[in-house]
Amino acid sequence: MAKELAMHEKLEVHEVLTFKTACVAKSKLFVDLIEDDKLKEIVQEDLELSTKAIKDLRKILADSEKE
Repeated sequence: MAKELAMHEKLEVHEVLTFKTACVAKSKLFVDLIEDDKLKEIVQEDLELSTKAIKDLRKILADSEKE
């Protein structure tokens, strides 16, 4: 059972989605320049988690459009 989102909630989800997308794009650009192995591992893990978050946010928006 999906909860219907109000317009301001949809806008907030969209804002977070836009921010996460920009963060992922920036991280992808710089990950190859990182020399420290531990930092590179952290950034790569963040990329994976952020990519999943983007998929989840897109699904939330898509589901809210169906209602």
